[in-house]
Amino acid sequence: MDRILSRIKFAYSYIINSIGFYPTLISLFFFGLALLMLFLESHGLSKQFQDDLPFMIITDEATARLILSSITTGIISLTVFSFTMVMLVLNQASANFTPRVIPGLISHKSNQRVLGLYLGTLIYTLVIMVNIHAEYYSIPLPGFSIFLSMCFTILCLSFFVYFIHSISQSIQIESILEGIYHVTTQRLNKEIKNDKGHLVPNVFTTHKDWYPVLSPETGYLQSLDQERILEICCEYDVVLYFDHPLGNFVVQGVPFARVNKSLEDIEGFVKKLFSHTDFFREERPSVNYLFGFKHITESAVKALSPGINDPGTAIKAIDYLTALFSLRMNLTDDKILYDEKGAARIRFEHESFGELYNLSLGPIRLYGKGSSVIVLRLLYLLQSLLYKVQAYPHLKQVLYQETNLLMHDADKEIHNPGDRQKINQQVLAINNMHVLDRAIPLLKAEL
Repeated sequence: MDRILSRIKFAYSYIINSIGFYPTLISLFFFGLALLMLFLESHGLSKQFQDDLPFMIITDEATARLILSSITTGIISLTVFSFTMVMLVLNQASANFTPRVIPGLISHKSNQRVLGLYLGTLIYTLVIMVNIHAEYYSIPLPGFSIFLSMCFTILCLSFFVYFIHSISQSIQIESILEGIYHVTTQRLNKEIKNDKGHLVPNVFTTHKDWYPVLSPETGYLQSLDQERILEICCEYDVVLYFDHPLGNFVVQGVPFARVNKSLEDIEGFVKKLFSHTDFFREERPSVNYLFGFKHITESAVKALSPGINDPGTAIKAIDYLTALFSLRMNLTDDKILYDEKGAARIRFEHESFGELYNLSLGPIRLYGKGSSVIVLRLLYLLQSLLYKVQAYPHLKQVLYQETNLLMHDADKEIHNPGDRQKINQQVLAINNMHVLDRAIPLLKAEL
């Protein structure tokens, strides 16, 4: 039963991120509405409205069929055109930014609702159209239902204008970056809320000597049902250490985790463990905040490529990374899960702040080291983080080392005396803060 519940959770997470989630729900609603309207029509709904509001009721069969046929043809064309636009937007986003942002664009609820309205109106109209002059009705035409179909069509046309505006906004890099930033921030805040502090329980100090657990599957281990896995660890009375962070690629037959004692039924333990884990290829920041950093970094690197050459986008990406790193400082480098009795049961190998800093800013530094604008923005990122680093003194060395790498590359790539002077002025402003233990070296003056 627990396995079924876990699968339902994972399936729900997959379904709600699918482009067909809202269209399916809305289509089912319109199908049910059509059946309800036909039931009410059989009880004299149109006749009642015809006496009070005759202009709302269509009584001519030829006119009714013409209207419904026109609506059906028009909505089909509108739906095909809208879906084509979505595919073109996704293709452009993949080419200009990074393919990893596509799941986020697909999961935009507003676009899904518009497409759902199109499909729902089409289904409603078809159901009404095939029931004109049906034998089991005592009225000549479902006139009021046809009037509702016309109203839904007008609503579709109105939402089509909104859809054009929405799709043109969603493809802009500012909207994409902002969306990734907000989702990553929400996930980071959740991780910070569940963080138990800096101390690592002594039980994990000898994890390298523990017994390896071999992976029965190959793929990207993205998420797991933490509550159920904690119950499994309590059932077998073991402590579990994951050798790789969630989101990494695991290979069948290769160790992916370790337990603190030998288990006779290790196959049963692994089978139960993997019945509460989820494998999928998409990199969703809502599941793992590391993917949010990765997507923003890739967008910046793509913008700095010679084919795109858009330093403005790279600067925006660096600004969002500045805010995310400022928030990431509040999270410890170790992720530990505790059971109901407060005992540490699971520890994940986790990217440290320094590793994440290098993984995110290293590619930007590599592709932007010849641009004084990018170097100055990266120095501004450092300056912003220094205002918060006093509460996290262990991060000072990380910031100093990464800034040294930036200055080393800038010293080799930037030769304009004016640009070097601007960079040195920024570095002097950072050194005058007297936060780092050592001063950042200045660029040598060009002769």
